[in-house]
Formats: sequence, structure tokens, C-alpha cells
Amino acid sequence: MDYNYQSNYYKMPPRNPGQTMAVVSMILGVVSIFTLFTVYIPIICGSIAIVLAILSKGSFKKMLVAAKVGIGTAVGAITLLFVMIASLSAMLLSTSGDALIKFGQQIDQQFKEQTGQEIEDILGMSYEDIMREYAGESD
Repeated sequence: MDYNYQSNYYKMPPRNPGQTMAVVSMILGVVSIFTLFTVYIPIICGSIAIVLAILSKGSFKKMLVAAKVGIGTAVGAITLLFVMIASLSAMLLSTSGDALIKFGQQIDQQFKEQTGQEIEDILGMSYEDIMREYAGESD
């Protein structure tokens, strides 16, 4: 009796060579979502995630699921970041001068409560004066 023991062993399916890049792409995409308020990190991690997802495809016709998730989260994070920046810019540009000056007073007061120092000692002028200049009003 001659048994072929090789045929009884379980053979692992061949691993896709781009699997590691796809997983790293997915991780970087998720990191870009969680670091959304840091402004620079989502742009860096998101763009690297997109490049790695595209590179993970290689010569195959279909993209791996992890690569698709990486691209989706990266594009979503970058889009959300630009929407936030645009909406904050629009809000700042559409705010009246009086509201900006009041906002500057609140920042000055909050800074003094938190640090015990005047913001004027650090910046050379108060935030209220900065907002007054921005609004185009003089004392």
C-alpha cells in the first residue's frame, strides 16, 4: 500500500500579493477619519491610503474589499475636511463686525480663565483688537 500523504494536507489558498497594501490602505483611511480635526494628518494619511489602494490592485481586474474601504474612508475624510474648512470660512466671512468683536471678547475672557494670563501679554494685542481690525472698525 502506497499512500500519498501530500494530498491529505490542507493547502492554503494563494495569497493576493496586494493584500498587505490594501489592509494598510484601510487602516490609513480609518486613521484619516479619526484625525479629522487635526487638518494635516487626514490629508497625508488619506492620500497615502488612496495611492496604496490603487497600487494594491496590481494586474488584477477587481480591487480587494480592504482597498475599497481604504479609498472610501480616505476620500470621505478629505471631503469632510474641505467641507468643514469651507463652511467655517463662509461663516467667518458672513459674520457681522459686532459679532466678531463679541467673539474676540469671549476668547480673551476664556483664555484668561484657563491660563491666568492675558492674551495681550503673549500676542502683543488682545483677540478683541484683532477681530476689531478684521472687522474694519477702530476704537
